[in-house]
Amino acid sequence: MNSRDVLTKYNENGFVVLNKIFSQKDIDKIFLYLDEIKKILPKIKKRKIYHKTPDGKINTIHNIQEFYKNNKIQKIVNKKKLNSILSNILGKSFKIRNIEFFLKPKKSGLPSPYHQDNYYWNIIDSKAVNIWIACSNSSRSNGGICYLKGSNKLGTIKHELSMMKGSSQKIPESVLNKLKFKKKFPSIKTGDCIIHHPEVIHGSLKNTSNKDRVGLAVSFMSKNSKFDKIKLSNYKKNIKKNLKKIYNNKIR
Repeated sequence: MNSRDVLTKYNENGFVVLNKIFSQKDIDKIFLYLDEIKKILPKIKKRKIYHKTPDGKINTIHNIQEFYKNNKIQKIVNKKKLNSILSNILGKSFKIRNIEFFLKPKKSGLPSPYHQDNYYWNIIDSKAVNIWIACSNSSRSNGGICYLKGSNKLGTIKHELSMMKGSSQKIPESVLNKLKFKKKFPSIKTGDCIIHHPEVIHGSLKNTSNKDRVGLAVSFMSKNSKFDKIKLSNYKKNIKKNLKKIYNNKIR
């Protein structure tokens, strides 16, 4: 698929799948870095930066760039083909905004409610993307991402507290029930990735299968873009509310 086709699908559907972008060597390195990150987590006391499943397995790790500063992950994502696509979407000047792991372990991996990333990010011109890297095979059967195809054309819509770990906001059921977009569950293999629009509605089911579903998400934004500071401040307050309710007011 050439860059023009990638851009067309991205704009029309809100997401596009790219096959065989990352080698097995890349994936092995990512798992090595994941092990290093897990060793750091117990030392982080500032706020709840990771969440566990009911059986004690790590489900999500957030804001990794804030405490894992060696740029190893950034180097892996620095692929010529990806950079060309990002330039088409974001312009020539862009930067990494955030790095997260969505581990979703077998049997107990938590679901993610339907949401739009830009409700979290609050980037004014929506010049941003998420690159979701498959570190294991991912499909509907093991809690893979579901997209509402074309929903990126709605713009950012109002969310509410989700009361869920790792995904603090959700689109209300009353709103979702009125939407007529087709649900798409991309089946992707290790080394593939999905680039998705910050306003495409997406979520995922619980992983009840016998296979882990490991994903690394790296978000990029245009260096010329700015945040809506008021909305971002309100969102951060909502995160704190969500965490306090989940963890029985133990989050400071």
